[in-house]
Amino acid sequence: MEKAEKISNKNGNWYIVEIIEKCEPVERNEKQELRRVTTWGNHHLIKADSPEKAFDKAVKLGKEAEYKFTNSDKIEMEWIFVGIGELLPIYEDIEDGAELMWNDYGFISNRRTMRMPYKKKELMKLIKPKQQPNK
Repeated sequence: MEKAEKISNKNGNWYIVEIIEKCEPVERNEKQELRRVTTWGNHHLIKADSPEKAFDKAVKLGKEAEYKFTNSDKIEMEWIFVGIGELLPIYEDIEDGAELMWNDYGFISNRRTMRMPYKKKELMKLIKPKQQPNK
């Protein structure tokens, strides 16, 4: 690889935090726990002096992203911050090719392992264009 721009992580103060949010109608039955809601896990890069401060910063980001809108069916909807799903410290400098996240899938069958990766074409279909929220 070519020499790339680096963000130093010598102080170990970078984290990847998953912010969980859901979207559902404003008028809903809160007692119906099995209702279907659109749920996203958005991963953010956070700079903080400790995991606790990274968590607090992520909660603030999540709460600030909440908003209401009217959908195409004229139903008032809202995006709601649910909580933090993951908080992962980054151990390396941030640069092209740096490892940022990992998953331990456990001791599983080779068959399951071989079914995990996508073909490039399949993965490209899953990527949606960036949209700006209607706040």
